[in-house]
Amino acid sequence: MPYQSAASDLRDFYILAGTASATLVGLLFVGLSLHLRVVIAAPEVRSLARVTLANFGAVLFVTLFMVIAEPQTAAAWQLIVLGIVSLASSMPSLIAAGRSQESSLGMRRIDRARLVLRFGLSAAAYLAFVGAGVLLLSSLVSAFVLVLVSAIVVLLLISLRNTWDLLVTVGQVTVGSEREP
Repeated sequence: MPYQSAASDLRDFYILAGTASATLVGLLFVGLSLHLRVVIAAPEVRSLARVTLANFGAVLFVTLFMVIAEPQTAAAWQLIVLGIVSLASSMPSLIAAGRSQESSLGMRRIDRARLVLRFGLSAAAYLAFVGAGVLLLSSLVSAFVLVLVSAIVVLLLISLRNTWDLLVTVGQVTVGSEREP
């Protein structure tokens, strides 16, 4: 299957994923800005918000690149660069989540492990973008499509879960602080 045909076949998927991602970025900003003090005060919340925003941003940019009618090599290099930049931008959060022994929100060990797993899955999806770019450079278009679509779906699922956890955590902290005199 030629690259242009594959890109054309998935155009609606890319548009839908990009639109959903852009919408959820806006909602994430609105939801977190309502309780900005909690986000700033809690390192776990800040890290989770950062990686969730990076995930939505990565999906948005990948889908933008994929709807542009351009040569196969240009699209491949865009994916490779985007994957590397996304990985580099999320590494501080991943490292902080892995190293953090103390928790400002009193997270249980299992919750911390879940957080690290989510950051790790995000990093794996960014690496999948790089891999998809390499597959595209190698003209393995069917494998490229499978890897790219899987990475986009994984990032959207992780980010939706992260967004829910952010809102619940911020709500719990806010309700708890309102009860204290």
